[in-house]
Amino acid sequence: MAPGKTAPRLLQDLFTYDPRYEEGAGRNLLTSPPPPHNSKAPPVAAVPSRNCRHNLFTKSEQSLLPVAGQEPSPNTVHKVASYCVKCRWHVDVLVDHRTDAAKVQSCGKGNEDYALHHFLYHGEDGATGTARLEPQLRPRTYIFRCSAPECAVRLRVSMKPPCFSEQDIDTLTNQAQLRRRWEAAKQTAGDRADASMARRVDAPDYLNTYLQDSLKPAKGKARIPLLNKKFLKTFGQDCDSILRRLGFEKHREEEDDTVVEAWYLPKPEEAASPLETTLRTKIEDARYELNTIILDMPESERVGCRHQPMYPTPSRGDMERALACADYAKVKGRETRSTNHEEDHPYYASLGAVGDFDDALILFAFSRQGAVDIENKAYYFECLQDLATGRQSDMLEMQVAMLASQGLTSKREAERAYQYFGIDPTHASVIGDDHIIGCFRSRLADVSVIQAEEARKQLRVLGDVRESEKIRAEASGSIETYEQAMAFFDLDPGVADDFVPTMYSLKTQDNPSSIETARRAVEIIAEARKSERLHHFAKFGTMSDPEMDVGDAYALFDQTDRTVPLDPAVLESVLSTYEIGTSERLRMEKAHALIQYDQSQRFGDNHVNPNRSEVRRNLYPLNTWPVGLRNIGNTCYLNSVLQFLFTIKPLRNLILDIEKHMQDPSPEALKNKKVGRMLVTAERVLTAQKFVRELRALFEQMTTASTETVQPAIDLASLALCKSDNPVESVQSPLKDTTDDVGLGTIDGAAVSGPVLPPAAMQSALAEVPAGSVMTGEETKSADSIMENGDVNPITPADAVMADDGLTSKGESGIPAPPTRPPPIPPRSDPKPAVKPAVQPSTKIGRIEESARQQDAAEVMANIFDLVSCAITGDNILREGEQGDAIKKLFFGDVTTVMEKPDGVQKVQELRDHFLVATGQRDRSLYATLDEDFGLGEIEGGGGTRYDYVEQAAPIQIINVKRLQFNKGQPVYDHSHIGLEKTMYLDRYLARTPTLDEAQLLELRKAQWAKQKELRELDAKRTKLQTTGMEGMNLPDCLEATSEFVYSLAAEKPEHEQSLSSSQDLLPTPPPELSDALHSRAANLAADLSGIDGQMATLESEINTVFKDCTSVPYRLHAIFTHRGDVKGGHYWIYIYDFQNNDWRVYNDERVDPVVEESMVLDKEEGTRPKVSTGVVYVRADLVDEYTEAVCRRPEKSDEDVQTDVEMKDAAFADANDEIPALEPVDLRDVPVIEGVEKE
Repeated sequence: MAPGKTAPRLLQDLFTYDPRYEEGAGRNLLTSPPPPHNSKAPPVAAVPSRNCRHNLFTKSEQSLLPVAGQEPSPNTVHKVASYCVKCRWHVDVLVDHRTDAAKVQSCGKGNEDYALHHFLYHGEDGATGTARLEPQLRPRTYIFRCSAPECAVRLRVSMKPPCFSEQDIDTLTNQAQLRRRWEAAKQTAGDRADASMARRVDAPDYLNTYLQDSLKPAKGKARIPLLNKKFLKTFGQDCDSILRRLGFEKHREEEDDTVVEAWYLPKPEEAASPLETTLRTKIEDARYELNTIILDMPESERVGCRHQPMYPTPSRGDMERALACADYAKVKGRETRSTNHEEDHPYYASLGAVGDFDDALILFAFSRQGAVDIENKAYYFECLQDLATGRQSDMLEMQVAMLASQGLTSKREAERAYQYFGIDPTHASVIGDDHIIGCFRSRLADVSVIQAEEARKQLRVLGDVRESEKIRAEASGSIETYEQAMAFFDLDPGVADDFVPTMYSLKTQDNPSSIETARRAVEIIAEARKSERLHHFAKFGTMSDPEMDVGDAYALFDQTDRTVPLDPAVLESVLSTYEIGTSERLRMEKAHALIQYDQSQRFGDNHVNPNRSEVRRNLYPLNTWPVGLRNIGNTCYLNSVLQFLFTIKPLRNLILDIEKHMQDPSPEALKNKKVGRMLVTAERVLTAQKFVRELRALFEQMTTASTETVQPAIDLASLALCKSDNPVESVQSPLKDTTDDVGLGTIDGAAVSGPVLPPAAMQSALAEVPAGSVMTGEETKSADSIMENGDVNPITPADAVMADDGLTSKGESGIPAPPTRPPPIPPRSDPKPAVKPAVQPSTKIGRIEESARQQDAAEVMANIFDLVSCAITGDNILREGEQGDAIKKLFFGDVTTVMEKPDGVQKVQELRDHFLVATGQRDRSLYATLDEDFGLGEIEGGGGTRYDYVEQAAPIQIINVKRLQFNKGQPVYDHSHIGLEKTMYLDRYLARTPTLDEAQLLELRKAQWAKQKELRELDAKRTKLQTTGMEGMNLPDCLEATSEFVYSLAAEKPEHEQSLSSSQDLLPTPPPELSDALHSRAANLAADLSGIDGQMATLESEINTVFKDCTSVPYRLHAIFTHRGDVKGGHYWIYIYDFQNNDWRVYNDERVDPVVEESMVLDKEEGTRPKVSTGVVYVRADLVDEYTEAVCRRPEKSDEDVQTDVEMKDAAFADANDEIPALEPVDLRDVPVIEGVEKE
């Protein structure tokens, strides 16, 4: 919110504001805040030298002046109409108390808390001027409101230019022009013309008389013949435009058989309310100006004038009384200052005060500015500090000290704090708290204890300036809340428990003195999440066993490469070495089942079950059917995205012809390139160009492959899924416990169990790590340093052990031989915490799988869009410097958020590549979810309402569905169904349509909002009935269960009474009617709950019908991203509509099948884990054929008769562990569930 001004400050600015020179001054002196004072910069005059310092006088006929001693009421309106005798501008000040009857306490001397009005600028009204006026001469009205919460006063300051311009005055009084008119009069009237030329004063004098006569009409005075000798020589025909502007009318009439011309006086209305502006008002204004013009002439020239001088009273006192600031408390020695000519120190203007305020009013002005403009509170505190020193005020200095002790800081201190952390203070508004905390932590790691305390002090300053509890908590170093604990470990709230131990390890390695703080943070997180595993870690330093994944399974069977087929007999032999019934046997059996399942998916069920017959994936002609994409490790969602992007014809053509559009990565070319509001680096461009080249290779294969499936390159998946500009870097994986109860370390982050080598062999394994191994000297050093902190023996690096074991124990078949003895008994847990970091995935496929687990589904699409934009040159520059390109044209819309706050309406525009909707955990239509997203809602933190509309819609509109919800801090997957329309009309969400303008659409939205409000109230009532302390039971269920319990208790009571002795106390017997009453109440509430559901369904239907006739902007359904699973994982596939062939296909990794029944796509699926849509894509109806093409195939002829998969090799970053052999044909009709986590 912008700062304001007290009433005296506003009046002082009004008396020095000159609209004529506003453009040259660079700001509006009346409405805009003064620039912050910089003592190091050259001084700047508070008022431009050319400005008129107004001398205003009251126009009593147009005013409603305050009555002395009368307090304002809710019906009070004061108006002071005035004009300046120097520049002749008209200034009206209207003080309106009628705005809000609920606010009854006006500001003023009688109000102890608000001794003065404090006005906030609220906008301009009536900004349009007449065509004849230059912009600086247009009339204008500025609106202000008092910021006091219980004051209803609104202020309107209207300024009008003079009725007579300088050119008009020259026309009326210039002697040369008067002489020419006299000569013309003699030619026109001949002998009837006046014998002498008109004087300079005559035209203003006669015109004033005419206007006075028009205000008091009398018979015979309404008509002026053109040939009237005084009129003819004074006005002639040169002044016609002036006369017409004042309401005079010229007529041609017949008189004595001749046509004559005559002027008729204006006909103003009778005097009415001073609040109305009429022709009478204009004539009165003209008379006041003529009075000034005449009185400005020498008295010798005014001899014989008809004009009676008017001497109105000065306006300042009237304005001060109307604004309740006529007798405010002044500092001694300044009572008689000339506020119109003496300039105050700039700090007074910044506080919205004037220099003669006493100390209490200075503090009042500071408090009001700080309350309404929190962002600049530090600067206002700086103003108060300097004024306290300059005024030598004990009171102000004491208040400054008190405020400083409460954490308030000045702008200078804030700037020093920003500079301490290497941050430009001018960038403070666009820098987030996390960035500042990151700067603090990076500095903290390299400084002494004394310097660390100074860094905390500076951070506290920034926390106070920004009013950020997060920064304050970081500065204090204490951890009390869940958010602080997560921030201590640099973790997002949505990460899995397994991340916490590794961050604990990293924190305590770098700073051993922080062990207690880190342990406290772990305990807080464990308590907040109700996590037994984290409680166990905080107590013993180890994590309890996590859920096993496929990587764990392979590691337990001593297999480092899951991409090669394994012999089932060998797996069975390994399993047989474990005693049946033991916990280890159960763990190995679980791992065996996971490996069998994974092998069947990779190499076909006939590999695991040789008796099963082979089945081809797709059975359709290659030239008319899309290819499938192989899953290379948790890439089912990426495959769906790639299939969708391939169907977008403009994007596909761009990628296939990408070399013509590549961005020059030189610094000069990238100087202003922004994607996603971020400046693009050369590294990012090179990474992006590698990605689009890989994408081009894939699209070419999808077009020309002579097979029915292709495999995306590993680099393509890595770049699409990994956000780093260097995809070779390992991904931060969920953590696996690697303490000393595991003897062989980890593989892909999973613990390895198996035979242990003799000590000598283990040492040699360490020394003989192959050059190509992932193990490095740094990693060895890190591991050693960790082990030094614990009382355990060093753990042999897993990769080195397994490499050596593979060389010695594998037979000719390449399959590991079964172990010769059972695995060793694991050692007992060390009671001391000995936390060791997890081993990151060592293969590229492992990193891809890890990225896929951590990626939000929508993030993959957004990352791809960013990569393409970074790789190509832009077409133009959009708002905020954003690059305009093909991606923006196809997928991005311009959304406007309208925020209605007490201080005015604010509009914020944002480019979006998708809409994000939520189901509300109930089945709803897509319209209902979008209506909620775009509808009227409260601004976070209160203080107004907000709603959205689409200023410019994207041709291809993506709508993502938020499926991950949180209930009591626990993740919950929302399986609610969203009803999709094959044709969606976007009219209701647009700013305007071909048939409706913005105002008409807003009226329809308001009607819808009223119904939505009723719907929210019903939803709150339903939630109240559904929420109890019992999981899975609503309130009627709880009452019914209580009724049954009371009934059973009453029935059993007599039996207990017989068996108990008389000396024993008995529980009171429930009254017999209690059970019936509870049962009846439960039935009534169940009926209410059912009724609410029906009412909500009806209301949602009515909400949808508000826009039933808005069908001007249709969009066709093109694709549906589908998921089956829960919070732990699941599987993605996509349905895509082929507009050219009018049918649906389902793309499920390698399989691409036709959809037989459209209901399979659109209807709800029943079951405990039904498939749900996570994203839908609509295309503008008139562009579906131009923008989409589901089938684009030109298969090349193959030399082989039997189809095999085409494997796309990576051009770089080759890794032997990543090689995946061609798949045998398998039957994937049963959709598998693999891991993948959708973030919040």
